[in-house]
Amino acid sequence: MPARTQNRLPALILLATIAAGAALADADKKNGGTVIYRSTDEQGQTVFSDQPSRGAEQVEVKEPNRAPAVKPTARPEKKKADTYSSGYEVAITHPADGDFIANGLRGTNVSATVNPPLLPKHQLEFLHNGESLGAGSSYQTRIERLTPGGHQISARVLDRDGKVLGQSDITSITAQWPGSR
Repeated sequence: MPARTQNRLPALILLATIAAGAALADADKKNGGTVIYRSTDEQGQTVFSDQPSRGAEQVEVKEPNRAPAVKPTARPEKKKADTYSSGYEVAITHPADGDFIANGLRGTNVSATVNPPLLPKHQLEFLHNGESLGAGSSYQTRIERLTPGGHQISARVLDRDGKVLGQSDITSITAQWPGSR
């Protein structure tokens, strides 16, 4: 390729990209997408336009995925976990406090530690926004879907009568959903 053509190539690519962007912004909507036309000029460069020209091929460009903006919520002041007579120390280990979940549709695994380990007569209950996700002997659970925005996760140890024997601090996370058509 001649040196003159090599020097002009980045500028032509930039120009084609700008022209394509302008064409996309102003083109008519058809079948749920934007219609533009692609052709080749005398120098063999690809040209995009919102107007058809001789030998131009119609190209449909669909709307890009868009995710709604997530409104940040004020993080509640952390309450220190109450001290319980049983001596159980409970902590959420995953996700970490302040984590951002980019795709809340995929679900999120939640894990906790309990010290000392649970006795057979005790259960670990996970809470999501104050609502129980269930109680059992497992140190982990899964939240199948997180709506966009702020969420609070905690865990607590319960005896057979439902009395709280130990509780974690609240872990605050923010979730977002990917855009969809």
